[in-house]
Amino acid sequence: MIIVQMHGEPGSGKSTLARSLGPKLGAVVVDKDLISSGAIRAGVPFAEAGKVAYEALWLLIPSILEQGFSVIIDSPCFWPDIEQRGREIAGRFSASYRMIECTCPSSEIDRRLATRERLESNPTERGAGAGRPGMYAPSCGRLVLDASRPVEELVAESLAHLRAGSGAKDSSPLANHSDLGPRASGLPR
Repeated sequence: MIIVQMHGEPGSGKSTLARSLGPKLGAVVVDKDLISSGAIRAGVPFAEAGKVAYEALWLLIPSILEQGFSVIIDSPCFWPDIEQRGREIAGRFSASYRMIECTCPSSEIDRRLATRERLESNPTERGAGAGRPGMYAPSCGRLVLDASRPVEELVAESLAHLRAGSGAKDSSPLANHSDLGPRASGLPR
């Protein structure tokens, strides 16, 4: 099994890539913004919704892994404890932990933030959330993708990276798709 942590600022393409990559890996995509927005709708103050969402993630991810599915965490991962918690959970389940960072030109991020359909927790401009690009560099080796490219290219590059290993000390190469979860039989070679 594998935990893939998405990383990057809002509007960089994380969610689009995560949703496209999930079925190829037989992985469940867990979107922090869906949980945050649900918390806001339930009356949790905006400033507290992110914390609520992450606590929910740390409960959901082990449950999904226990069911035999890999997980893609769709969140910016701007704080060191997010990577640490993900690695701890991966270790408990003998799962690989990998990170994919999405970037794209500032003008494209600005356009996406201004025009996308948004949830209550989604910002409308860069730097509007607690996390900003560059405030935290993850410690693990990761694939960095320019997400202004076609999503099909990003998925293919991500799959190749996940199969080959990221170069991080605790990441084992995914030589075949048998360890990616029970629904990964359609993973292209």
